[in-house]
Amino acid sequence: MLFGEHAVLSGGAAIACAVEARLKVEVVLREDRDVFIYSALGDLHTRLDHLTKNSVHRFVLALLERWTNRLPSGVDITITSDFSHEVGLGSSAALTVAVAAAFRAICGLPMKERTLMDECLAVVQSVQGGGSGTDLVASIYGGTILYRPDTRTVTSLAEDLPIALYFSGYKTPTSEVIARVRKERSVLPSLYDHLYRVMNECTQQATGAIRERNLSRLGRCMNLYHGLLDSLGVSDKTLASLVYQLRDKGALGVKISGSGLGDCVVALFRDEAEIVELEGYERLPVTVSKCGVYVESDPK
Repeated sequence: MLFGEHAVLSGGAAIACAVEARLKVEVVLREDRDVFIYSALGDLHTRLDHLTKNSVHRFVLALLERWTNRLPSGVDITITSDFSHEVGLGSSAALTVAVAAAFRAICGLPMKERTLMDECLAVVQSVQGGGSGTDLVASIYGGTILYRPDTRTVTSLAEDLPIALYFSGYKTPTSEVIARVRKERSVLPSLYDHLYRVMNECTQQATGAIRERNLSRLGRCMNLYHGLLDSLGVSDKTLASLVYQLRDKGALGVKISGSGLGDCVVALFRDEAEIVELEGYERLPVTVSKCGVYVESDPK
């Protein structure tokens, strides 16, 4: 997430980019109605007609529930990833998109981006109790995109930006952060609504800056948006330290990336040569992927 955190849940636009870090899902049809899920998070054996409840594999199981009558048989699902699940790079969204795309392919259905988006958003919202779908859009379309949830329109903005991610070392589940913000908003609803309007305006200004490749203005928008996120109470001492250290080291703009209270901050530099390391924190290489989800079929 580059812009739109939290405000996107109130109808504001969001800007996100697909990172060149792949999550791969291999789906193989079986001759029975059994389902086997193999993952670094743990394996699971269940039945397609009597799916087990399991929090670790809740997104896959939610999709299986929707596909019970469309899949011709049980399946073996093997999940591998280029990145750790401990870092919030939209792994749940990437997983949901990949599994849904694989199911469509294995059933001989066309890969329609809007249809895939609608199904995946319904799954994520049912599991999480909400969500804008911005990370789903990035996983499906690739590149840097502007997403408007009210109309579900997607606009391509750029193929690359000189950005870097720095991991705080911990993260708070998005659902918990959203619940905390929702509780605070109930005390001062009109003031929070105004904050969201300003956030949306900041996202619109950032959209123009990206299109014009005006990195200085984009950096200012990032710094402003971080201040707005701080106003929501989703920053903390560690994130604030990361932000100011990176600004001191020459970053044009630094902000929380994602829901906050841990996870990552994203920093914008003038060019890739100026990207710095930060002692005590893991820097995650960020290359914007031009390609979103795709399917490879085994002719066997």
